[in-house]
Amino acid sequence: MLQFFDVTREAPWFPQVKALYESAFPANERIPIKHLLDDKIKREFWAFFDKEDGENGSVEDAAVSRFCGFSNSITHGDITNIVYFAVVPELRSRGYGSKILQAIRRQHPDTRIVVDIEVEEDSKDAEELERRNRRREFYTRNGFDASPVDYVWQGEHYRLLSAGGPVTEKEFRDFWKEILKNIPGAKYP
Repeated sequence: MLQFFDVTREAPWFPQVKALYESAFPANERIPIKHLLDDKIKREFWAFFDKEDGENGSVEDAAVSRFCGFSNSITHGDITNIVYFAVVPELRSRGYGSKILQAIRRQHPDTRIVVDIEVEEDSKDAEELERRNRRREFYTRNGFDASPVDYVWQGEHYRLLSAGGPVTEKEFRDFWKEILKNIPGAKYP
């Protein structure tokens, strides 16, 4: 059974989460991890563990459970934006990504959930195109639909996918304007 716990700098699983974050996302797609931990923006930063039989779901159990991945999301109004999401490489294609998305949906049953993916047409080679197509297919299998929202952030071209209903470009931009309104110099998509 999958369980999740908050990621903090003091959490015993923080080094695993940080290592996965740094290996799963290219430098141009990452923000400093300290920003994922600060409270200027209310984020849900969760580490996911595969609970072994006989465990009672306590924080102590995470130490003996298998670390599977993490998610970092922001909710405002009726939109939850999964900003970062990764599964441990050796556990990919075993259903953990789908289970993590299901857990996020259970926590936000009345929101539209959005994710962004790199636009396939911009891939630089066949291997990159294949990765991008697999990522899109994964989200499609998990109930996400393409939206009309494309944007460029930190030099990368993204397309928004949503589950639970469509999100317009205005809604997406207003979401980020509200989230970042008190952060000087912050750029929204």
